[in-house]
Amino acid sequence: MKAQTPKKKLREEAEKLHASNDILGALRVLDQIIDRDLADLEDWCLTGELLAKVGEFAEAIGAYERCLDLKSDHVQGRFEYGRSLYNLGHVDKAAEEIYRLAESTNLPHLWQSLATIAPGVPQFSLQRVYEIRQRYASFIRSECELREGFRRASASISQPIRVAYISAHWSQANYMKPVWPLINAHDCNRFDFFVLDDSSSEPAWSWLKNRRVERCMVGSLSNSELAKRIQEMKIDILVDLSSYSKPLRLGLFVHRAAPIQMAWFNAFATNGFNEIDFIVGDRTVMGSGEEQFYAERFLELPVSYLTFQTEHDAPAVAAAPVKTSGQFTFGCLATQYKITPQVIAAWSEILKNSRGTKLVLANRALKSSCNREFILNSFKLHGIDVQRIQIFPPASHFEFLKYYDRIDVALDVFPYNGGTTTMEAIWQGVPVLTFNGDRWASRTSRTILEFAGLDRFVANDREEYIETATELATDQSAWNELAELRREMRERLLKSSVTDSTALARGMEDIFQKVVQSDVCSHP
Repeated sequence: MKAQTPKKKLREEAEKLHASNDILGALRVLDQIIDRDLADLEDWCLTGELLAKVGEFAEAIGAYERCLDLKSDHVQGRFEYGRSLYNLGHVDKAAEEIYRLAESTNLPHLWQSLATIAPGVPQFSLQRVYEIRQRYASFIRSECELREGFRRASASISQPIRVAYISAHWSQANYMKPVWPLINAHDCNRFDFFVLDDSSSEPAWSWLKNRRVERCMVGSLSNSELAKRIQEMKIDILVDLSSYSKPLRLGLFVHRAAPIQMAWFNAFATNGFNEIDFIVGDRTVMGSGEEQFYAERFLELPVSYLTFQTEHDAPAVAAAPVKTSGQFTFGCLATQYKITPQVIAAWSEILKNSRGTKLVLANRALKSSCNREFILNSFKLHGIDVQRIQIFPPASHFEFLKYYDRIDVALDVFPYNGGTTTMEAIWQGVPVLTFNGDRWASRTSRTILEFAGLDRFVANDREEYIETATELATDQSAWNELAELRREMRERLLKSSVTDSTALARGMEDIFQKVVQSDVCSHP
């Protein structure tokens, strides 16, 4: 009889395959350990880690639960368990797990993770988001002061004013719909503009039409090295576009790399850093009395801060599906982590109230059959026949946008609204139904829709959101209006201020001129 393969040998083989990035091979070996009932805590933890890497979050949750059954206070296992929950939209539970760990261990990477997800956590108040992000900022500040050569920029301002935008996402044309048109519309007679590419790959510079804008690759530089470079460039105003999509880079601002530092575009809550002087938005997203929950001073644009243009390839607008099939279809193509249990509960009410309707979903996480089952079971718990829910596979961006051909009205997510998703839906002729939420992140769709003249699709609250969705789906006279709106949508958008990037550029330039005349340069 063949001798049983020793557990130690299997584990070594799994780790070797993992080190060579053969994740599926490593998982197959770990399955052998599990099938022999030999798995220990570390085996389950590694299994969960590898499953999460390949997007199998539902299975990863199961692996981490087995890990925590063996050691409930296993820090990495509990952290990764929370992250897998988050990726499937169970944001409150994930935040609770990570918050408890962060408080008990005070580990910086836990506070970083918590600070990153905080604005989209339904149970977190603005005060709590502020406190969490300030806590993370304190770690970064200490690290910069203790470990890096630390120097601050002088407060002198050049003429013309020198402005630099920094982002790690320049090559993502669909994501940067508000940004590239702004850069191209800037007045280089009044200002000197610079684009700092913080990615590790060559950018798609074909989107840069304004030839007087200078560009520089900076992704390989440390925060201290980049701060020195920016100071040598004599940048007066440094504008961050990444925020918590690249949280470690926020340490750059602790160095006071430029006399004036501000955040725009991907900042939809306070960054928590006192060194970032301003945050740029519009009055729609900044609620009355909410500025107290920001480390930055708020600066208001006269147009939507997400004013955009679609310059990449996009499919033609298709006819309204309800007019050809007679069946009304809702849809949402948002990232899975934004589809929280609260969202599923609201959508389930809409489906119950509008019999015969369908719901289309598509995102990367739903490629996995186990993840799909996890989400569909959430609808089942609300009494929804899952045959009414259609899930489409991941696709190239152009083909992904064609999924809107099957959707009559897109349903927004909350409290973390769509941004790019909302822009893409309306460009494809599909109105997005949203409501006025309790924070900046839950008003990003509102600012796009209102400046686009689509106020009708902004409800006052969750209850009106559900009522409006039901009316649109069940009132056949509304179907004709939606079909006509769909045909006219792009022309209508192009005539609205939401695509007026020149107005956005002038608004930003007015802000730049204003801040250099303020007392911000007295900051230490």
